[in-house]
Amino acid sequence: MRILFYNVTASYIPGGLETYCWEAGRALARRGHEVAIAAGNRGRAWHNEVELVQFPFRIEQDWPNFGTRFRRLMERLSFARHSLAYLAGSGFDAVIVNKPFDFPILWQARRRGLAAQTLFRSGGTDFFAGDRLFAGAIRHWVSASRHNARQVEQRYGRSVQVIHNGVDTSVFRPRGRDAALRASFGAAPDDCLIASVGRLVGWKGLRVVLEALAGLPRHFRCLVVGTGSEEQTLKQQAGQLGIAERVHFCGRIDHAELPLVLSQCDLFVQPSIGEEAFGISVVEAMACGIPVLASNNGGLPEIVVEGETGRLLPPGEVAAWREAIEHTAGDGARLKSLGANARARAESEFTWAANAQKLEAIFTGGAACAGS
Repeated sequence: MRILFYNVTASYIPGGLETYCWEAGRALARRGHEVAIAAGNRGRAWHNEVELVQFPFRIEQDWPNFGTRFRRLMERLSFARHSLAYLAGSGFDAVIVNKPFDFPILWQARRRGLAAQTLFRSGGTDFFAGDRLFAGAIRHWVSASRHNARQVEQRYGRSVQVIHNGVDTSVFRPRGRDAALRASFGAAPDDCLIASVGRLVGWKGLRVVLEALAGLPRHFRCLVVGTGSEEQTLKQQAGQLGIAERVHFCGRIDHAELPLVLSQCDLFVQPSIGEEAFGISVVEAMACGIPVLASNNGGLPEIVVEGETGRLLPPGEVAAWREAIEHTAGDGARLKSLGANARARAESEFTWAANAQKLEAIFTGGAACAGS
């Protein structure tokens, strides 16, 4: 089959949605399909196992600020202006989109002759006024978690299958400790290094971990991987809390380098105060044998098993996060056991190979298309 992932941000934003396009695309390519990604003309390909086709667009931040969803819709429509002919006329057998903002584009492509099966794979709730009018352009409905599936079902009145996101467990696996690398992150051999990976935006809740860290002994340190609009605010917060020397902001790290970086850490935190539809970074940490402390909301309880692979904590409650960090890190044997369980769960439940097999089955009508 010829399969297209259609997502303007796939080439220039290092987020979970973009990881999905590149990694699910790679896994489908390894199953013998011809896979392409249509994206904006910023950034570059993450790997060469799928084809990247790029088109001009006007980035979200350049539109008048009538709200984030307005800006994102306009960004997508500007992309469609240049990519619509390719989408409609390239003879793909299947097209996968990830945001309702692309419903109008698919609807228009249908009118121009697009005959491909279309699949909406939702990892969020970026609904907008009028999106239901174009929902008929979608044939298959998929979500990354049962939590998100219920949200989509309520919005569009469609039955939604659940296919969990995954991780390449041959790449994301425990690596050896590197004392020099840990030292570059500000951590001595006996320190507890806490990792956070993701966009630095307010709803990700990293401020909660920084507040918790301020009340913990000095050997607790934090590695922050990622960039975003809240980066300077978080750095200022760390300074005001007196922990600036214990928090290392390392910016964006290439995806291929993350397994080694994660393997230097003792705990992974996902303190989201907004609802996560899934959490690819959580699964990547688990695959590296790292216990996870995560907010008990959205799709995160479908990944982290309380008391077995980590802890599920009340969003935004600093005291609960402080206690969980100190208690979990204080028992070396338990930390090791939680990490081993996390690795085993990632291998058994969350792989891109399984994700691709289920996507393929949907398109071919195979038995594996039943919801999980």
